Amino acid sequence: MDRIPFKVARLAVPLLIPVAAFANTLEQNQQALEQAHKQGAQVQRNIDQLDQQTRENYDVYTAALRQAELVEAYNRQLARMIEDQTRELDGIESQLTSLAETEQATLPLLVRMQQMLGEFVSRDLPFLVEEREQRVARLARLMDRADVSLAEKYRQILEAYQIEAEYGRTLEAWTGSLQQDGNRREVTFLRLGRVGLYYQSLDGEQSGRWNANARRWESLAADYDWPIRKGINMARQQSVPELLELPVALTGGAS
Repeated sequence: MDRIPFKVARLAVPLLIPVAAFANTLEQNQQALEQAHKQGAQVQRNIDQLDQQTRENYDVYTAALRQAELVEAYNRQLARMIEDQTRELDGIESQLTSLAETEQATLPLLVRMQQMLGEFVSRDLPFLVEEREQRVARLARLMDRADVSLAEKYRQILEAYQIEAEYGRTLEAWTGSLQQDGNRREVTFLRLGRVGLYYQSLDGEQSGRWNANARRWESLAADYDWPIRKGINMARQQSVPELLELPVALTGGAS
């Protein structure tokens, strides 16, 4: 009975050796596999990093390409602008060459326009005489100034003509002094454009008009007191516009 266990033990020992070796090999293979997985993961991370770097490099390249295209387009536009400015400068130089000749021809014309305006004011109805004569005198001084451009001289003369033209389209009433027959008195003046210039005493009992042909003031009949009063009220916007029956001076005679 004692020999049997011994023999079994002797048989079991050889069987345990291959199992242990297999287990050791399996563990080594598992470690190698884990190591391979780690290396593979690291390789994948390296690939991902390279892919990210490649995309970033591509984005940088694309942005640089767009910037280059923009710079090239800007340079082409700049070249066209320079070419256009060169032509414009050539045109300006040509204009400057003829500007002196234009000024020599235009300035005498402006001087003549100023003189004609002065003659017109002196022969026109005697309203706002001081203001209008001062405007004409200011223009005369302006013509002699070398520091004022030709364009500015023309502008101011044109403005003066426009002011005079506007007088012909307006109705105006104001209080002022009237010199008549050696006497001076305060009256109310009424101007109907350039058709007629009238006056009326402050009490409304005496009226008169400027006779453009005779170049003097003359009295009017009492029949015109009320029409002139209505005209004064209309000019001061104290009544609605209506027809006025007043005498006017005609070329070659008086009514």
